[in-house]
Amino acid sequence: MDPVMVTAGWGVAAATFRLGHFWLSARSHARRIESQIRHAESDHATLMKTINLLPPGSEITEVLPDGRQVTIKLPASKAA
Repeated sequence: MDPVMVTAGWGVAAATFRLGHFWLSARSHARRIESQIRHAESDHATLMKTINLLPPGSEITEVLPDGRQVTIKLPASKAA
């Protein structure tokens, strides 16, 4: 077999492999992002249900990973 054909064949194989790897990586990334979005939406819905159960005038305090505290005070008229 001609060395040029062998080299070209390996080039085509390598390009095909790179394209497949890129496609699978992009697909995996998209699925991961979609999963994170679904998880965040679920967390948001749960949080809103919990807030609606609190009595008016309640305070919610969260400690962030860096040590800061965030406090939210619900209105005295209704929970949310």
